[in-house]
Amino acid sequence: MRLTKKWWFVIVVLPVIGLCMKAGFWQLDRAHEKERLIERLTVGESTLTKPSELMTASLDRGTYQVRLPVRLDNPRFIYLDNRIQERVAGYEVFAEVATIQGGLRLFANLGWVPATERRNELPKVEIPEEFELDALWVPVTDSYYMSDAFEEQFDESVRVQSLKGVEPAAALSGMFLAKGLLVSDAFGPTPRLGPATHYGYAVQWFLLSIVLAGLAAYVYRRGLTHG
Repeated sequence: MRLTKKWWFVIVVLPVIGLCMKAGFWQLDRAHEKERLIERLTVGESTLTKPSELMTASLDRGTYQVRLPVRLDNPRFIYLDNRIQERVAGYEVFAEVATIQGGLRLFANLGWVPATERRNELPKVEIPEEFELDALWVPVTDSYYMSDAFEEQFDESVRVQSLKGVEPAAALSGMFLAKGLLVSDAFGPTPRLGPATHYGYAVQWFLLSIVLAGLAAYVYRRGLTHG
């Protein structure tokens, strides 16, 4: 039996409905993931002021305020590329620091700086050799490991596309989001799109699925009636 155009439409649209449903559920999963991340990044009440407190803190739960005198433990700055603030391209700048007391090594996100007009140079960053690190400890999320680092050397500094393989192995886990050191504080792992955005996308995909299913049912019934 030769298939009519109506039947071809029904056959083609069914996989499309399935793809729309799959996209909707994927958006729901992303929303739930963002909710879990936001919950994990909720600032705790504790403020840690001693290296010993950092060593005993449960760094796999929540976040901590940290105030510690530190020194630059390594002169190399790490510039993480393609970090956008207020529609301006720039870098999040990282450095390895050590606590004055005890020499505990930390991986500090010093803040954000706008990119220069030329790709062959990096913006200058000036940090005192010793300073008080007023920061928020946060876990390093998967968003910082989305690709290989692709390191580019600039004198003592390096530009990278991700932190994969770049974090100092001996440093304490997580990153310390410093306040007030550079042009702007870094956003850190805070989601750029909130859960509400993903819920909205999910609703759109599910509505599209319903519309296509209704249209397919209408065409199918007409095919039975007029076939």
